[in-house]
Parts: sequence; structure tokens; C-alpha cells
Amino acid sequence: MDSKITSTKLGTIVSGAALAIMGFILFTNPKTAMITITVMLGWVLVIMGVVSLASALTRWSVILSTADLYAGIVELLFGVLLVNMPGFFVTWIFILLGIFILVSGLNSLYGANAMQTLGLPSAGIAKAGAILAIVLGALVLFSPGLFADTAMVICGIALIYAGVVRIVDGVRMSSDHRA
Repeated sequence: MDSKITSTKLGTIVSGAALAIMGFILFTNPKTAMITITVMLGWVLVIMGVVSLASALTRWSVILSTADLYAGIVELLFGVLLVNMPGFFVTWIFILLGIFILVSGLNSLYGANAMQTLGLPSAGIAKAGAILAIVLGALVLFSPGLFADTAMVICGIALIYAGVVRIVDGVRMSSDHRA
């Protein structure tokens, strides 16, 4: 992050503390954090939709105003859905992720079988990786809530780590450091 705030010692320490606090919140309250993030994203889309609709009504170009009109309608509708049904959206995203991982694993298994037919030595490892991907895809597909919570916990741990590293960098930084 190259900005004026993090170019000072105090700014680096404060941004590190903010990252660590956000990570702690994600780590301790994954469900609440997930719903909150989804609702916030929904409100951002609602605001963007309103702005796009207002822009469509004030443009003189027919092509640009039509594009803004359609984009505004889609953003507004999707934002309203996210604000009103955040749990459904989170579940749906992880169901789609499970389908993607499952299909990717099946595709990898097809490739591993082709490797085995060609007599390549690493076909067994490729096949094991493909089967692991298929199993993981099925688990995510049939238990999206568990994996959504797990993903938020992992993100929380990563934010705590990034915050601690930034705090240590800030403490080690000389007082007169400027970017």
C-alpha cells in the first residue's frame, strides 16, 4: 500500500492494527462478518445502480444512456437482492464454487487418465490430485455453509498475520521515514 498514510511510522502501525482487528473479527465471527460484507456489497451496488440510472437520464448520447440504463437496472436489482437475502447469496456462491471445483477435478482426472495412457511417470500423482479435487468439490457443493465459514476464518488469520507484519514493520521503521 503506497499511500501517504502508510508512509509514516504511526500510519504503518495504525494500518497494521486495523488489519489485525478486522482479521480478529473475521476469525471470531465468520457468519456475522460474511453477512455484513454481503449486505455492504449490496448497498454499494444499490448506490451504483442509482448513480448509473441518474447518469442514463442525463446523457445526450443514446448508446451511452442505454448502456447506463441497463447497467443501472442490473446493479440496482442485484444490490436489492444482496441487501434482502445475504445468506442465500453466500450459499449460492459456494455452491457455484463447489460445482467449479468438481468439474475442474473431473477435467483433471480425464487429463491424468490420458497421461497414464501415454505411460508418463507422474500420472499417479495427477490422478490422486484430481480425485482430491473431486472430493473437495463435492464437499463444498453439499456443505457450502461450512466452507464459507472456513474461508472467512482463513481470511481472518491472513489479515491478523498481515496486520502483525505491518505493525512490526512500523515499529522497526525510522521516525523520519517518508516515501
